[in-house]
Amino acid sequence: MSRLLRIVTLAMLTAFAAMPALAQTAPVKPKSPSEIAAADKVAMEKRASCEREARANKLSYLKRHRFVQGCIRR
Repeated sequence: MSRLLRIVTLAMLTAFAAMPALAQTAPVKPKSPSEIAAADKVAMEKRASCEREARANKLSYLKRHRFVQGCIRR
């Protein structure tokens, strides 16, 4: 029984120690105003493109909203 307890404890400690290594890092944030404006312009263009595509598919309001949200994530 104590051998099983040691194995389980070791597995838990290993998993706990590996958590920071497996965590996702935060995306790099733009620092200058021009970088922020460029990133904002790209995001707005992507959203507009997704909205045009959703309207071309003649989706209802809720379906269009979900489509745009999924499209932006891609």
